[in-house]
Amino acid sequence: MSYYLRYLSTDPRPVTLDDLGTALAAADRSYLVEEDAAGALVHFGDRLIAQLEINVPGDGLFEEELAELHELAEEGSGAGLERVAAVVGDATALVAVQVLWDGEEADAALALLDPLWEWLFRERPGLLQADGEGFYDPERLILRVE
Repeated sequence: MSYYLRYLSTDPRPVTLDDLGTALAAADRSYLVEEDAAGALVHFGDRLIAQLEINVPGDGLFEEELAELHELAEEGSGAGLERVAAVVGDATALVAVQVLWDGEEADAALALLDPLWEWLFRERPGLLQADGEGFYDPERLILRVE
């Protein structure tokens, strides 16, 4: 099974696969980020836990993804709509993550990516969008979108 999350960075500094690999390896040496044709595969030990891709302005997908996220946000409920709209408008990179799990609980697979989100929130200001849930800042859900 799989599940999608997207991190919208508003930082002028780029987000690279090397950055993400280094951040995960610093959290636990069991992580490995391996580049592939679509971006990168994220392993924890011998388990494949995610596929990730970094989209930036001009790559063909960035603007399309942002337009979809803007439309999605307009369907949301909560006080965070203005903030989400501002972040979507100011986004400089989008880290798209397809979380993968096979034979294990989704929560366990999602928890393995916590160091990734912690690093992104700390090093590249922005928001996290989770399919079927909404938009998060580092502390909480700010706009519910189901």
